Amino acid sequence: MIFTLPFLVTPENLSAEPRYTEKQIEQFSSYVGKTYWITADKDLKPTFFSSPAKEAKTFEPAAKESFELKEVVEKHSDTPYYRATFDSGKEGFIPVTAFLQQVNSAFLTVDPDRGAKAKTAKETEQEEKRRDWIRQQKWPEHVKDAALKKQPALGMNKKEATAVLGKPKSVVRLKSANELLGRQEQWIYEKGPVLTFNNGIVVKIQ
Repeated sequence: MIFTLPFLVTPENLSAEPRYTEKQIEQFSSYVGKTYWITADKDLKPTFFSSPAKEAKTFEPAAKESFELKEVVEKHSDTPYYRATFDSGKEGFIPVTAFLQQVNSAFLTVDPDRGAKAKTAKETEQEEKRRDWIRQQKWPEHVKDAALKKQPALGMNKKEATAVLGKPKSVVRLKSANELLGRQEQWIYEKGPVLTFNNGIVVKIQ
């Protein structure tokens, strides 16, 4: 989202810091009530004041930290300030002109981690669904416990093993001279275990 800066934000106006009109104050107020994020670029990190005064102590918020502009203070002074509240609970003040100079550079209008957060939320939701599904199965308790930990267990059948570990990278049929042992095969997982099945039941985990 790109904001159009008020017409007064020019190098000449910034240096002069004129007393602002009600219309200009209204333009400043259009940024209030919105959330912004601090850039991760160290060269663009903004400075905030502990109070709306040039002689007040200053601080730099954390990279990617979000804040909300609450109000314009000292509205009709030569240097009006925005009051901001941060996620950390800290409060800060920044001159209106300084904020407007840095919109879309030091201050971002969208969360820079929104993609990663959405991915994490989706993965969390999928994992919870997987765990709920396992709890609902009529499996032996030791099989459920292993499945919740994404681990195989002796006695699992093929359906249970697939539900816990997914499909194997390859399946190898084993030949045996003893027909009484039944049909044997191995499921081989990439970066995972090797499961040996006897008549469809896990009898060995390597």
